[in-house]
Amino acid sequence: MTGRRPRSFFLAGLMQGARTGAGLSDQSYRGRLSRLILEHEPGAVVHDPGLLMKEWIGEHEEAIRKGHAALAHTPEVRRAALDPAVALLTATFHRLTVLAGESDVCVAWLPDHEPSMGTAAEMLSAHRAGATVVAVTQMRQNLAVLSCSDVILPDLPALERWLQEPVETGDAV
Repeated sequence: MTGRRPRSFFLAGLMQGARTGAGLSDQSYRGRLSRLILEHEPGAVVHDPGLLMKEWIGEHEEAIRKGHAALAHTPEVRRAALDPAVALLTATFHRLTVLAGESDVCVAWLPDHEPSMGTAAEMLSAHRAGATVVAVTQMRQNLAVLSCSDVILPDLPALERWLQEPVETGDAV
């Protein structure tokens, strides 16, 4: 990749999924994806939303968790009336979806046939911005995955093979 700026990768993927409350899925995939990308593209810039959220809004984590938990008992939710900490969380989500679109490659991790609305939003943003969207999932028939992905791969070994492929001229930056 001599003479080119390093590619940037956005790690979209399952966080809350279909869980209620503060339950999150195992986030260890983020480290595995980062290491794999950097192994094949040492100069790559990897945007990890989990780390970025800690950096951007981590100091508000307790207030966010409290405000988010209160939503479970709120029959009607109106954006204008959101707890300020939850409004900060939603603004951060929008900031992340923009970053997904500004990245060269969006890698979407969706294991075990579990859909993720947040990941779908990040994939759509990346797709609309012209980024390469690579979904690592078994959900080949999910319309959002199918519509927004340039490549759908079944697992990490397939992603590694994809990363070993030469960057196509149209993908070079």
